[in-house]
Parts: sequence; structure tokens; C-alpha cells
Amino acid sequence: MATAIDTFGQYAGKAFEGQINDLSMADITTVVADLAIPFARAVVVGSAAKRGKLPVATAALFLGISVRKTVGVSSSYITGDASNPTNGNAVGGYRLGEEVSLVSHGRIWVKTVDGATVGAQVYAKPTTGELTNASTAGNHVLDGCTFLTAAAAGELALVQVKAIKQTTIAA
Repeated sequence: MATAIDTFGQYAGKAFEGQINDLSMADITTVVADLAIPFARAVVVGSAAKRGKLPVATAALFLGISVRKTVGVSSSYITGDASNPTNGNAVGGYRLGEEVSLVSHGRIWVKTVDGATVGAQVYAKPTTGELTNASTAGNHVLDGCTFLTAAAAGELALVQVKAIKQTTIAA
């Protein structure tokens, strides 16, 4: 008699970092990565038009939040690897020179660094682009972006992105 395999979770988690929430109105734009960009990170204008990068300490034009890519041609994106985050990060992301999909208007799942409350303003950490609700000095406010769900630090939260009116973000 065969043994049943029952060591898996019955249900998948609620979402993945960088996953678009639903098919409601969404504006997905594309830029070319000036450097490796992890999924679900704030992206600003890079070295030229139609290029993107993670935020830095200085002001820059906010373009949107990077979308999770589920399939890549010839391993064209960095796979997430929790045991080796030096390959880009533990989440996965886009390589230098790759086309990056961004949500500039819509809803996307992100992992919040410091937690989130419903309706709270969204901030981006400089250099990493990670999202938070903490208005700590140095964090960039993302105008028009709000948390739609509550989450503890390190958990997934749903963010409404409204970057159609491109905004210069600054600390």
C-alpha cells in the first residue's frame, strides 16, 4: 500500500511580494534597470529617460513599485533564495539591464519593514526601496500611496499605488 504525501500546506499564502492584487484599474509601465532591482520595491528615475533604479538619499522622480515576475527566459531574472541573499536578495528581482515592470497605479502586495496600518502613508527606505509606514528621517514619502491592509513588521501588506502624477520624492 502506498504512503500518502501529506507534508505540504493545504493552502497557499495570501500573496507573494510584488504580486499584483487583482485586475482592477492598473497602470503597468516599464523601465530598464540601472542596477539589480528586487520585487516589490520603490523605483525612481535612473540614469536617463525610461531607466529605473532604487531610491538614494537625494530627491528623485518616483515611477512605481516593481512587480513580481513569475517566468523568465533563460533565467533572465534573479531568483529568490533565502539561504543566499547575496544573489540580489531573498525575494528575487530584475537584473541590471533587464526590463522592469512597475505598478504606477493599482494595488500590489509588499513586505513592510516596520509594519502597516490601514490608510497609513507609504514611505520608501533610501538605497533599498523597501516600503514602510515609518516617517523616520531619511525615508522618502510616496505621495498618493497608502496601505490598504494592516500588517506586522516583515509581513505582507496591500498597497494602493497612485504614481500617475509623477512626484519627486525626497527625505
